[in-house]
Amino acid sequence: MEIGATRRALLDAPHCGDQYGYWHADGTTLLCMVDGLGHGKDAEIAAKAAVEYVGEHRTEPLRDILVGCDSELRYTRGVAMGIALVDGRSGKIQFAGVGNTRARVVTGRNRKSFHMTSAYGIVGAGIRSVVAEVFDIVSGDLVIMYTDGLKEVFDISGYDAALFLDVQRLAERILLDWNRTTDDAAVLVFRNTEA
Repeated sequence: MEIGATRRALLDAPHCGDQYGYWHADGTTLLCMVDGLGHGKDAEIAAKAAVEYVGEHRTEPLRDILVGCDSELRYTRGVAMGIALVDGRSGKIQFAGVGNTRARVVTGRNRKSFHMTSAYGIVGAGIRSVVAEVFDIVSGDLVIMYTDGLKEVFDISGYDAALFLDVQRLAERILLDWNRTTDDAAVLVFRNTEA
């Protein structure tokens, strides 16, 4: 398992509403990307509360985590969030999300990618239905999760092969090249080394 992650507050402010978390145990890795609505201190409070909730409930099914987090965040401004569970033993990734955080898997030498989709809504404002999608993942595949502080679609296929060897440098480069400069931004890159 290799993970690289970085974030940037709008105008380098002291508070960042985009947060992430990750946890690894027994051959599985849980990844979480959260975007507190807006930016500033209140967005950061909501986002950090969401990450904390996920960490405390990380053994529950993804849908249950999102539903529980929705209740927990009722008195915050709310968040968009995505969570992914990578199981190295089965070679599967499950993904569930609400709102406009984004997630994709980059696979193979040609670096083709596919996007995973989130349900409409705001965690903390009463979410409707959440479905966890399941995909195959093999050793070497990348999972990239990011907030809407980055462009929705970007192409990393032209990056130098050496950059792909260091997921922290890759995360930093993605943020540098594809951030929108009008919002907080965060990106997390996970390389599957177990499937």
